[in-house]
Amino acid sequence: MALFSIAFSLFLLMDPLGNMQSFLNTIAGLKPARQKIILMREMLIALFVILCFNFLGEYIFELLKISHITVYFASGTILFLVAIKILFRENGNHIENKKGTEEPFLVPIAIPMIASPALLATVMLYADTEPSIWTMLSAILVAWLATCILLFTSKQIVRIIGTSGLTACEKLMGMILILLSVQRILQGVILFHADAFPK
Repeated sequence: MALFSIAFSLFLLMDPLGNMQSFLNTIAGLKPARQKIILMREMLIALFVILCFNFLGEYIFELLKISHITVYFASGTILFLVAIKILFRENGNHIENKKGTEEPFLVPIAIPMIASPALLATVMLYADTEPSIWTMLSAILVAWLATCILLFTSKQIVRIIGTSGLTACEKLMGMILILLSVQRILQGVILFHADAFPK
């Protein structure tokens, strides 16, 4: 369950459905074959950055002596704020490629569309609380692969469900993210109570 929970949370933070229109606008005007190459390159860059923060987070928290209780509260708060942003995002608030033929590199697809500050912070927080490094790595890869699949088929998805359908799916993801954030905060409360009032 830990693998599914972490992977699903990271997938929601990557927000492929919410970023889909911005992605299409960014690569508009480029040849289809080139679009796929650019997407694969940017997704690999994002994956590299995410993995770096996954291994970096544990050392940072150990250096700063940050407790697991703090990590649970912080990660729950971040997830909640991101969910609120998703739920109340204005329609049509997308990045556009004004030149139409300029190839994106690193920005804005890899960072901040996929490897956003909220995602990187959450990866660091999860890495500190998840005892199994293989579970964490598997969760990152599952979320990354699911995002890759959706973005590679973004044109077909938009054609089938339309902009309104994308918005509806994004709002649903935001609601699920709120539930996960509340659960994370409650876990922090339980740990705090157990630490403050040991049996």
